[in-house]
Amino acid sequence: MDTLRAYFETCYEILAERYWNVSTIKQKEHPELVVYDKEKDEITLMPKRNPTPVVSLFTGGSSWKRDGIPYSDITEPLKSRVDEFLEKNKAELWGKKELLLLTQPVCHQKLTILPKEKKKEKSEVCCVCGKHSHYMIEVGLPSFLLFASSTATKSFNSQGKKPAKLCWECEFISKFAVESASYIRKNDSTFVIQVTSPDIDKLIEMQREFGSLSSLRMLDDKYFYANIGQEEDSLIKKCSAPYELLWAFMEEKYSLLLKETTEGEETSDDTPDNFFFEFIEKLSKMPVQINVFYAVDSGQTFLTKNLVLYDELGYFYRLIHHMKKSGVNTRKLFSSLYEEKYAFREKILRNVLRKSSILRHIEQFAFRMVMREQRISMSNILKFTIEYEQIIRGDEMNKEQIETAVNLGKQIVIQAVEMAKAENESEKQALKKIKGDLYQLRKSRTKTDFINQLNNLQFRYGIAVSKNILEGILEEVDFEDFRAYCVLGALNIYNAKNSKEKED
Repeated sequence: MDTLRAYFETCYEILAERYWNVSTIKQKEHPELVVYDKEKDEITLMPKRNPTPVVSLFTGGSSWKRDGIPYSDITEPLKSRVDEFLEKNKAELWGKKELLLLTQPVCHQKLTILPKEKKKEKSEVCCVCGKHSHYMIEVGLPSFLLFASSTATKSFNSQGKKPAKLCWECEFISKFAVESASYIRKNDSTFVIQVTSPDIDKLIEMQREFGSLSSLRMLDDKYFYANIGQEEDSLIKKCSAPYELLWAFMEEKYSLLLKETTEGEETSDDTPDNFFFEFIEKLSKMPVQINVFYAVDSGQTFLTKNLVLYDELGYFYRLIHHMKKSGVNTRKLFSSLYEEKYAFREKILRNVLRKSSILRHIEQFAFRMVMREQRISMSNILKFTIEYEQIIRGDEMNKEQIETAVNLGKQIVIQAVEMAKAENESEKQALKKIKGDLYQLRKSRTKTDFINQLNNLQFRYGIAVSKNILEGILEEVDFEDFRAYCVLGALNIYNAKNSKEKED
């Protein structure tokens, strides 16, 4: 029993060294803690410690445990040595009590492991595993990231006079939940990703795919700001919102699988498809869910801004795979959707993950970006939008109707440029003229306004608008959808010509 207890304690101490008591590279380069080693009779400087981002959510100043001698209790000749050391190194003793530390402080909770139960005491039921035990622990720190402190339990629940309790096994195991958590911290925001499943075997398997045992895990051991997204070209580095992170995290997994398959590929061209279907099969056998927890600092505590529970992994990976097969670069799409001071990328990606339409959001975003002459991969955005809308709303506009709308928009810009050249005007002048016309076309609020604007463009630039459009398609489809596709087609050509790139 003692050997087993020592083993568990060692495991917990190793965990604490990884997540509770870590020193950044700056803290190591500039140690500030004054520590006295009794055995060696030496006074040295040692680095301060911090908890990693996930652990810092539920630890504070009171969590730190230190062993030291108050300055007022230090006797000679040690006191003189301490004074000399402090003056020489321009250092200070620990805290208000001015402690001469005997060891580096730690902030991890002291656990009772394999306790000797007293059979005379009444047994209670663990709120997690349901086990009856004579030795129970009142909920303190967030075990399994589910519980608040006992004080908070009583404060928020008027019936919570007796907070739930845990057995020592659940309390012990709960501390290792941080090992399975992926995280990234940016400024005052912390994002935590947990992959879960009701099946324990599937849960372990998913740790190999997404968690601590996967190639996605890569610790920032200099500043401990993240344990994912450390690659130079990682999409995760660009995230500042929960749905962005969810998308980037899953996309990085797809890229990783594709890379691993390509590197080891020695067979036919269908190998990438084989890898994909094998991966999808793993996800389909039992439910798998990715949870994204988003919190921001608030004084001595934090505020939960969002909690995303996502279980449509099969849909997402089929979509990404389909887009790749269709020639859409989804990584480039992610970068193109960024717009400073606006949350359009978050909104668009959230809609895709929820299987909602993005057409009008994309049209609004693209129009603003192109008119500001911001460089974006417009053709890639347009191709993704068409493919995606066909998948989720194929019954509202068919492929031919979408192509008609897009080609009409393209024709408007192409014809305007051609007419300008015929009149010896520069392409730049032509684009400046058509810019105002695109504003007017987009402002059309009814079918009649839209048709009138098309008639104006026919007269001005000589574009050909078929009766099939004027009398047929506009009566069959949602006018605003048709207009959106038309504007996107025009923006695609406008952007290509304006940036001197042939993206059409």
